Amino acid sequence: MHNHIFRTMLFVPGYKQNYLERAKQYPVDAIILDIEDSVPNEYKDIARLNIKEFVSYGEFSQKIFIRTNSLESQMLDIDLSMCAHKNVTGFMPTMLHSKEDLIFYENKIRKHEEILNLPDGYFKLCPLIETSSAVLNSPSIATSSARIVALAFGGEDFITNIDGLHTPTGSALMFARSFIILAARSAGIYSLDTPYLNVRDLDGYRKEIKLARELGFGGQLILHPCQIEDAVNIFTPSPQEIRNAEEIIDAIKHNNLRGNGVALHNGCLIGPPMLKRALNTLKKVNILNDQKLNH
Repeated sequence: MHNHIFRTMLFVPGYKQNYLERAKQYPVDAIILDIEDSVPNEYKDIARLNIKEFVSYGEFSQKIFIRTNSLESQMLDIDLSMCAHKNVTGFMPTMLHSKEDLIFYENKIRKHEEILNLPDGYFKLCPLIETSSAVLNSPSIATSSARIVALAFGGEDFITNIDGLHTPTGSALMFARSFIILAARSAGIYSLDTPYLNVRDLDGYRKEIKLARELGFGGQLILHPCQIEDAVNIFTPSPQEIRNAEEIIDAIKHNNLRGNGVALHNGCLIGPPMLKRALNTLKKVNILNDQKLNH
């Protein structure tokens, strides 16, 4: 597992310079500077220039990822040549289909590390899983490179790809969401859920991110600053979760000293799986505290 947790990754369209400047103040774990879907074709050159200038200053506390155009777009090379910089944490590959696509992308990244005299593996990757083939191949994609820090789900493109319907129940997304989580966790990395499009519906958003957390997602792709606070709250262990974790660890320790394999906590039997979950909770808290100190 990588030692940085991405609970919140905010998309910022690269062609809007005022948005880039404003993004510096947002309390998110990462900013995704976008050259793809949120940028009209006629503004992509402006987006590249803005991003190049923005990252060169290095005046930001968040991790910086760049969402590039797809392999098929014929724009990836110019995206990378304009925007690769030592102040960039990594890149978000789009419209992948297989691990071969990811490896092809990684080879291009490696060339830019050489050009910039950066060590191999300097740039990280957060692939956007948004096609049916990418979902089915997500286990092999997740393990195809040590650079991958998380898998992110692109639900809207996925629904379009399968010719499904985006209904309030979210039925068309459930298998893909669960499968991506399994692929990510089996590879020892985190996963981020698809963005919630209706930025005015905060009640609906809270319901969705609670479900995402229950399913096992570690974070959320965010479209608007108004969504940040709720996402941070949901994907950060609460004081009650931390208390429960500490109590479970103490209860099992005391029971082990007495020679008992199973303990009771609040009337419920607890054993090794609950201990592991409690230890993972405290580990996450420690990583998040370190992140806060390093900002």
